Amino acid sequence: MTFYGTYEYQLDDRNRVALPPAFRDAYDAGAVLATGVEPCVLVYTPSGFEKAGAAIEAIPIETEDGREARRDFYGNAFPEKKDAQGRILLRGMLITHAGLRKDVLVIGAGDCLEIWDRPTYEARAAEREAARRNRLAQIGERKAAQQGTGA
Repeated sequence: MTFYGTYEYQLDDRNRVALPPAFRDAYDAGAVLATGVEPCVLVYTPSGFEKAGAAIEAIPIETEDGREARRDFYGNAFPEKKDAQGRILLRGMLITHAGLRKDVLVIGAGDCLEIWDRPTYEARAAEREAARRNRLAQIGERKAAQQGTGA
């Protein structure tokens, strides 16, 4: 499943956030919540978490980076079940990591959902747009170079 869109919610007084209705069925088997590299909470399906773990497992465990990456990824991930209203509970350490306050955004990020503090996410808009624009330009330049060399 591909997760997409931006959804406005509020963190309730019990530290729960609603999942977007269009994607709730994807979490029938539960969710795995993890810290993101940026200040956000990642919300994986169980199979999505396994796929994300494969990238971590590709880093050789014999290296310090491999061991530290495993500790960071798996040590900051927690299984959760959605409630009858389609909400998931966020642990305190996840809330702290993401700097979540009352107003949050649930963002589709392709292979998972992300939960962001709304002002933090909005403050990073120019950064996101520049990253996409720059990366697409690099891809276009590579394609043009390959076509120019007959590759």
